[in-house]
Amino acid sequence: MARDLNDLWGWVQQLVRRVARLESGAMLERSSITNGRMRFIGGLLRLDSGALLELVGQWRFFGNGAITGDVYSEGKWTQVGDYDFTGDGDLAGDVTMSGNFDLTGKFTSENVRIEDGKIYVGAGGNLIVIDGATGKILAGSMTIDPSLNGGSVKFAGGPEVYASGAQLSLYSGSGAFIELNGTMAKINGPGARWLEVNSTGFRFVNLPTKTAAATGLAVGAMGVDASGYPFRVTAT
Repeated sequence: MARDLNDLWGWVQQLVRRVARLESGAMLERSSITNGRMRFIGGLLRLDSGALLELVGQWRFFGNGAITGDVYSEGKWTQVGDYDFTGDGDLAGDVTMSGNFDLTGKFTSENVRIEDGKIYVGAGGNLIVIDGATGKILAGSMTIDPSLNGGSVKFAGGPEVYASGAQLSLYSGSGAFIELNGTMAKINGPGARWLEVNSTGFRFVNLPTKTAAATGLAVGAMGVDASGYPFRVTAT
């Protein structure tokens, strides 16, 4: 309680000094909230002109949001639930994802690239391409196709290995081939001559023939000419 006007004048001077101090600085500058909460309802919190938002502790966002610009994750990032990522991004460290991950565009990790439903590993002559739509795998100049002839491996220049049922075949690409199945092994040159190995023995199909008169051998005998080719002896 003021005893005289001098006391009142002193109070006024103190109030003037305090108001002047408030007006000379920015609101909330160097302010601190301890065990409290600041709440914005229908407003905007904006940091600009090179400002930095630094969080020490935990954070959690609720609702929809958008980040414009580059995002760097250093350390381990654990994602639980669905994650839709559109555009370019850099991830440094381990990434563990649980749930669905929809990638639009291109994903690159060192020498591995995922793009347009295909996985690319390596480069040049060592490039491996896995096509998710067809199941084909390109490894350098070699093509693995699970849908062709029951599954095939094709090499540069034409040679091909494929499996059809219980049969495994090796083709040279120029007519000769080898077939393996549950009953025999077959070696076929270009044309209609081949050698079979089965449980009974060896079988020559379309073996060349020579006459008994020309060879001096008995009919039905088997001979070998000077070039090493076998033949069967016939009467005429």
